[in-house]
Amino acid sequence: MRRRNSILGLVMMIACGGHDEGPPVQQPDNGPHDAPVAIASASVAPTVVQPPPPKSTLAPEAQAILDAHNRLRAAHCAEPLVWSDTIARAAKTWVDRLASRGCQLQHSETNYGENIAGGSASTQSPDQVASLWYREKDNYDFARGGFSMRSGHFTQVVWRGSRQLGCASASCGDIRLWVCNYDPPGNMQGDFQRNVLPTTCNSKR
Repeated sequence: MRRRNSILGLVMMIACGGHDEGPPVQQPDNGPHDAPVAIASASVAPTVVQPPPPKSTLAPEAQAILDAHNRLRAAHCAEPLVWSDTIARAAKTWVDRLASRGCQLQHSETNYGENIAGGSASTQSPDQVASLWYREKDNYDFARGGFSMRSGHFTQVVWRGSRQLGCASASCGDIRLWVCNYDPPGNMQGDFQRNVLPTTCNSKR
C-alpha cells in the first residue's frame, strides 16, 4: 500500500509539472555586472556657425549709390569704392550751395573728382543717376583713351585709381541735384588707358 501511494504521487508530480526541480543551477560568472559596455557611435562633425555679415551703417540712399557705382565698376575690372563720410560732407556742402542758387549745375573747386547730375526728382534715384553717367560709355574711345566732355562722367565712375566715394543730394522744387566726389580723382590726362578698361577685361582674367 505504501508502494502504491509512492507511485501515485510520482505520477501526479510529472503530470502537473511538479515544483521539485532539483537544486538550482549556477550560472557562469562572467565578471562584475556593472562593467562598462562599449557602444559604437558615429563621429559627428561639430556644426560651424558662420557669423552674419556686418550690417551697413550707411543711410539707404548712400548705400544705394555706392552699390550702383560698384556694380558698374566691376564690369570694367575696377575695385569697389569705399564710402567716405568726409568726402560726403564736402559733397553735401556743395550741393546745398547749388540748391540755394536755384539748382545750377556747376563744379566745385575741391581736389576731388566730381560728377554732378540734375533733373526731375522722379528720374534721379541713386541707380538712375549712376546709370545716367555710365551711359556716356557709348561716347568713349577705348582704343585711344583721353578725356572728353562727352564721356567724362563715365570715365570717372569706372576710374580704377579712385578708391573712395562720397555723394549727397538736394532739391529745388521738382528738381533734384546730385554731387558725387571721388578720391583720388579720375580723368587724369595720360592715365586713361590703364584706368578705364573695356568690359572685355573680365574675359582676360
